[in-house]
Amino acid sequence: MPHPLVLCGLPRTGSTLLYNLMACDPACRAPLYVEMAHPVPPLARSDTTGQMQRNTAAQGFREILNASGLADYQQATRASHSHFTHEEDLYILYHAGYSWFPAMLTAPDDNELLSVSEIRQIQSGVGTYKYYFNNDEYANIIDGSISWDGTPFIKQELYNTIDTLKDALVTVRSSTRCDCKIIEAKIIDPNTMLLYNLETKGYFYCSSCSIEYKSIRPHQDGTTLKFEFKKNDTKYNGTLSYLMRGITWSPNYDLFIKDTNTCNLRAYANIRNNQQQEYQIDNTYLYSGDIQLANTYPSYYPIQAMQIAAGMSPTSSSSIQLDGEQKGFYFYSLKDDYTLRPKSSIRLPFINVNPKCKFYYKTTTSISIGQYKGIFQRNYDLISDQFLPAGILTIRDNQVLMGQSNLPDVPVNYNQTIVLGQDNDVQYSIKGNLISSNKNTTTILWQTYQLDVNIFNYKDKDVQGQLDFYGAIQTNIDKTTCNSIKLDGTMINLTFQLKKNNNYQCRIIVTLK
Repeated sequence: MPHPLVLCGLPRTGSTLLYNLMACDPACRAPLYVEMAHPVPPLARSDTTGQMQRNTAAQGFREILNASGLADYQQATRASHSHFTHEEDLYILYHAGYSWFPAMLTAPDDNELLSVSEIRQIQSGVGTYKYYFNNDEYANIIDGSISWDGTPFIKQELYNTIDTLKDALVTVRSSTRCDCKIIEAKIIDPNTMLLYNLETKGYFYCSSCSIEYKSIRPHQDGTTLKFEFKKNDTKYNGTLSYLMRGITWSPNYDLFIKDTNTCNLRAYANIRNNQQQEYQIDNTYLYSGDIQLANTYPSYYPIQAMQIAAGMSPTSSSSIQLDGEQKGFYFYSLKDDYTLRPKSSIRLPFINVNPKCKFYYKTTTSISIGQYKGIFQRNYDLISDQFLPAGILTIRDNQVLMGQSNLPDVPVNYNQTIVLGQDNDVQYSIKGNLISSNKNTTTILWQTYQLDVNIFNYKDKDVQGQLDFYGAIQTNIDKTTCNSIKLDGTMINLTFQLKKNNNYQCRIIVTLK
């Protein structure tokens, strides 16, 4: 085999584009999709069985993508990739131990994985205290988070509720009309419903719907939490609390743009109950920040937390209030009672925000030789007078839906830029020429380019925007006819204002070192 050609490059430098371009050359042999998924051992073209097995595996992976709702992802990447449905560098990362597929499935908007709730319930009584969790609820409780704050206990126990049916005396009757004999029996194994016939001394299995319980009340399959106190007649008071997933909250925002610099932001808190259990809520506490939990995989996104309490004394407040901030941990409260029904959600008005907004067009390009053109993107700058927890932002410009974006945590008075698609009516064209350079036998020391810039506005209204150029370690603007241009580190920023149906031309001479 000839020596392979390996392409390397920093992120976003065009390595994938070069890879695709070279893959179009008939003289090149680029890896097949299935070969990227299973690079070793190599298969001969004559090994049709092996090729079929790997094609089957690749097809299975595609079916997983489709079942996960990622078919659009396949189509989008296929449109920009000449040979494969996924970029080659992702497979390199995958085989290096960095799995990208789970990362796609746990996107920032997958709030159930990035949210945790603390349930707090005030309990009181006499004797032993028991609390029942159904299977769905207990499966979402975070290990080690169950706690009791109140009367000291001598023993805390968790056990499968169905185990309490062991040795229970039952009567077995047929679920259909027949002359079948009634059987008196005892439950040996509640999980499999293995019974012992008290008359024949034999063992048999039975359906739970045919059993009549005589000595104990049947329970649904679940988990029971039990606290034993010092004496059987101890009067206990305390708060039972535990952390769980499945009850989540997430902010979302509606941004209404009136003109270039005028906007209104409405904030909401979505509280969702993914459990089969119903909760009567007296107090709700919402938290936002980087919350660390034990025995969990590291998260690259802030975890939202919520505390819901029952049995507290509600006040007359009817809106969510900011209670304060501590070391980057923001907490809010709603002191109203409500019912959180199973598999349901509620949406409540969140914090009051007085934002500042600015709309403009912006795009970034490189400095190179030849004729190249592009389209400007829609940019919205948002400055808030309140901390905004991460959530989904919906933007409407003059009552027209422009799209949605995942908003990260936004600090107070921070300029957060949201990019929402591109506008084909605002474009640029650049003609680049290399007019001089200085190099030794192996290294280029500096190069000087002449850039003829043309910006077009095909709209029936005025626009403003900014065209940025990637520079080098040292970037110098030698000469320019552009009215508003500046050097920001290694970037060249060209701002413009264009009348309707007009264009703007200027020239830049720049040296890169």
